[in-house]
Amino acid sequence: MRVKQIKAIALLTFKQALGGKAVYGIILGAFFCSAITIGLAGFFMHDIDKVAIDFTLSFISFCSLILLFFVGANLILNDINKKTIYFILSKPFSRQEYIIGKLAGLIFFCTTGIIIFSIAGFITIIIIKYMYSAYFKDFIWSLFFTAIYAHILMVALLNSIILFFSTITFNSFLILISSITTYIVGQTIEEIYFYIKNQTSIIPLSYFVENTINAMYYIAPNLALFDLKTNAAHCIPISKTYILSITFYAVTYIILITTASCIIFSKRDLP
Repeated sequence: MRVKQIKAIALLTFKQALGGKAVYGIILGAFFCSAITIGLAGFFMHDIDKVAIDFTLSFISFCSLILLFFVGANLILNDINKKTIYFILSKPFSRQEYIIGKLAGLIFFCTTGIIIFSIAGFITIIIIKYMYSAYFKDFIWSLFFTAIYAHILMVALLNSIILFFSTITFNSFLILISSITTYIVGQTIEEIYFYIKNQTSIIPLSYFVENTINAMYYIAPNLALFDLKTNAAHCIPISKTYILSITFYAVTYIILITTASCIIFSKRDLP
């Protein structure tokens, strides 16, 4: 694989993603959400710092996920509909380079979006902190930015999953549903797994159900690991070891799922 070709496809993907008008609507929506946070902050005087930080990080998360699912679900399909993929693959580009370039472009695009949303969030916190400075004595900026970094890792991981589903089917609806389902499972699987494990002594499960849950726990990405909003809002310290571990987890998962995507796409017949 050649880095030059991957960069070219990544840049093309980034430009294509920027071309959608809805993208700018989502970005404007993020600043609108920031304004709402400032307006609502005064209603929670006792916990204004915690509420403001939690709301801000939640809006960053929500807007970036909408951006990801909106763009990612049509990533390869748009290339097929516009015949772009046939033009690219007729040039000296391998299918593996195409997939990796698409992933790199999508990650770059989503990260850029998160940075923009984070700037809006940063301004929001600055304004609220100025208005209610007495409530922000324990606030730690490093925890706020660490939570954003963890969210970027999660979105990058979701990028690889969306791309994986895009190589299995060219139906944008199925890609979207599969990706959202994976996100929901990834956010809840750890709680469900341990809850069921604790309940099996009271309510025995069938062999099939128990093994299905076990398989989902080890195969599905544990996205709850990347949710550090509570730490940022309540000033709970995050160790460097934990940050390194979730970084390693995300990178490893992305490599594995992207490898699978390359293998599947290399053997697929294009419509």
